[in-house]
Amino acid sequence: MTETNETLNSLLGPSGAEVGCDECFDRPDQYVEAELAGRDVDLSFPGLGSHLDGCPACREEHESLRSLVAGERSS
Repeated sequence: MTETNETLNSLLGPSGAEVGCDECFDRPDQYVEAELAGRDVDLSFPGLGSHLDGCPACREEHESLRSLVAGERSS
């Protein structure tokens, strides 16, 4: 992919289902549990992964929760 295409894709956003921050903050626990269980989160939560890729605030929340839950499981 050329640099121009990457820039356009980042400006245009995801091509699939769109999820906003509100929905992302409503279901982070379900998403992380599914992720850690090895389920297909893109199928179960359409658009949420794309939102996390493009939203620093939601991505930070997701990463913190994932680290916490993964740490609890390994204890």
